[in-house]
Amino acid sequence: MNGRPPVILLTVSLFLMASGSLRDLVFPLGYWGAWGGWAVVSLATAFCTQDVHALRRPPWYVMVSFTVLWLGMLVSAVVNKDWPSAYQAMKIVVIAGMFLAMWRLAVRLDWRQLVGAMSWTVVAVLISLAVSKAWNPTGQVLADGPREGSFLAVYGVLWKVGAFFLPVFLADAVEEPAAWARNGLMIAACVFLVLIDGSRTGLLLLGATAVGFFAFLVWRGNWRRSVGRLRWLWMALALLLVLQLLNTGANMGMGWLRAGSAVSGAPNGAATMPAAMAPARVLEGALNRTFETRIGAGDPARIKLLRGSLNRVTACLPVGCGFGSMGADIGTGAWMVVHNAYLAALGDFGILGLAGMLGFLMAAWLPIRDVLRQGRKDAQGCFTVAAAGSALAYGMALMFNTFTTEMSEWGYLILMLAFAWAPAKNPG
Repeated sequence: MNGRPPVILLTVSLFLMASGSLRDLVFPLGYWGAWGGWAVVSLATAFCTQDVHALRRPPWYVMVSFTVLWLGMLVSAVVNKDWPSAYQAMKIVVIAGMFLAMWRLAVRLDWRQLVGAMSWTVVAVLISLAVSKAWNPTGQVLADGPREGSFLAVYGVLWKVGAFFLPVFLADAVEEPAAWARNGLMIAACVFLVLIDGSRTGLLLLGATAVGFFAFLVWRGNWRRSVGRLRWLWMALALLLVLQLLNTGANMGMGWLRAGSAVSGAPNGAATMPAAMAPARVLEGALNRTFETRIGAGDPARIKLLRGSLNRVTACLPVGCGFGSMGADIGTGAWMVVHNAYLAALGDFGILGLAGMLGFLMAAWLPIRDVLRQGRKDAQGCFTVAAAGSALAYGMALMFNTFTTEMSEWGYLILMLAFAWAPAKNPG
């Protein structure tokens, strides 16, 4: 089935995962309802079409990982008589169903269709960011110092679409040199979204992606040919600066307008910057947002949470203490859960919980191992490594984030695992 419905369904899922703050507009039940509707339509479309793809089985390693994690949650819920753990187990079953729906789409689509759907999603994210300068229907704080988000993806959420989509666009840049303009813009946009969000995790992933990408190119050989195909990458840096200039100018412009409204009775010019200074200020701000990051700021809160959880985890083995038990009071008077999903899984759901989470890391690594072992240096191998590498990046991000069962988080993992394990449709 190579018609338009699968591509549309894929694009809808990408938009839902990229719009993690959509639940503030439609409420969590509405957000889950949208995902549920997508899954039902995707599965119905897949099974109503009689072709060879309908007979394919989903990757067993991924399904086993879901099963082991679910068992850990269920055992912890029963032993601790903990309803939140049982609720999380129910959500994991739903997420596993979402993976099945994504898998059924992935076996019918090729990489060009994935890149196209991702491109439209990035454009939608950029438009929502622009609209957010003047309209904020959710009422959430969209800017905090160097961090910025939109009403569809607040800061802390916005960076994910850039970080997890970037490997696929880099792969397309190598395999489709004729699409240099689109890929240059998409790569610049991905980096831009991570930078303005200011997430340190996202910034680390950018570095890891760059290292992994060039290491893979070296392994493939024919370095001169690859460099020739990527000679236009300088344009991505220029486009990145353009995006920063536009964003910084819009932020300053909206700030001047708000300040002018607040002091409307003041003399002309009291609330505005002299026109002669504006371009220099905008350029300075854009350069700062591009080259200054929060990496060196440190994170003592995360360290306190990690230490407090390490002191508690041994007492919770082997079945865990229940959902949300790993954390500490970092001096605010309120309990905060640990920002490490693997430690949280171990302390909350025991050894089975950790084994399930580690299973997803292995499920992301196996396609890369197969490509390396088989010496597959074709386009399929490149895109397989890109998707699996993005899934590994998701696993890396979990080392610095809380354990969650939200589709705005898991959506990226199930997407990349589905395409990493999907069979080749256009080999070579």
